[in-house]
Amino acid sequence: MIIDIVLISYNTQTLLLKCLNSLKHAPQGCDIGKVIVVDNASNDLTVENVRENFPEIEIIALDTNMGYAHAVNVGMAYAQCDWVFVGNADIEFRPNSLLNLWQATQQFQDIAIACPQQVYPDNSRQRSWGFFPGYSEAFHYLTFSSAIENIIESIAMKIGIARSSRLIPYADGAALLIHRASFIAIEGFDASFFFFGEEADFCKRMWESGKGVLFVPSSIIMHVRGATYGGNSPSLRSLEMLVNAKKTFISKHSPNSSLAFIMFLMGTYHALMSILYFPFGLLSKNFRSKIQMNTMLTGLYLLGMKSSASSGESV
Repeated sequence: MIIDIVLISYNTQTLLLKCLNSLKHAPQGCDIGKVIVVDNASNDLTVENVRENFPEIEIIALDTNMGYAHAVNVGMAYAQCDWVFVGNADIEFRPNSLLNLWQATQQFQDIAIACPQQVYPDNSRQRSWGFFPGYSEAFHYLTFSSAIENIIESIAMKIGIARSSRLIPYADGAALLIHRASFIAIEGFDASFFFFGEEADFCKRMWESGKGVLFVPSSIIMHVRGATYGGNSPSLRSLEMLVNAKKTFISKHSPNSSLAFIMFLMGTYHALMSILYFPFGLLSKNFRSKIQMNTMLTGLYLLGMKSSASSGESV
């Protein structure tokens, strides 16, 4: 099996070099075809560093940053293999990351997208997939079923319990193994999603085409997360982009839903989380960051509810 690699970079020169070095030194159990880096008009030395340190890699330097989805579409146009791994620049491969992903796709029928278990640099478990924005996401958040599952999964991972591959709603876009023919069949990513939401939309359309999305916990990839937007302490601007992307997704895929009510539900959830985190925030800087993020999200969702109601959006 030969797998092409497409990596998207934006002002992440150091992390990208680490990513490429990990691909070079961590055995993947399969042949690597073309390695393509699409740079989203970075203003650092990403392009020069890649050309100097990895002259064999094909780098596409875009003049304008038109978003992650657009960059993926550009990179995929250069790919040739049946399966293509698409990833952020702030990831690092672990041994057999790619082989484990591909092998899992062969054990299920009609799989077009597979994602690994992402971990933080300290090897702790990281969110790797999610529920579609809308009533589904709000329900799993407000009932805390998503949180409970996260706790169980984290414990299982820590004590080494083997977890089986399973079908999921959508995969996090930082690390995706994609069946190229299926990608072409649904015309790739929707570039109207500039940042955030593009992977949920992509997976939703893939499901609608009759193909599945798979989570493969036996495949591990380290993900710094948020190298371009603030990581665990995202800016107000990045959170605003996140909320707007979810509104766009709901508008596109659930035209009969009440956007204002969904915004209210999500705002309620984040307000509850701010309250629950408050006692811990007195002792922990990490929890104070979570309180700040959830407080900002509460305001953004409630403002989104008001604007949706005033504009008469029934999405």
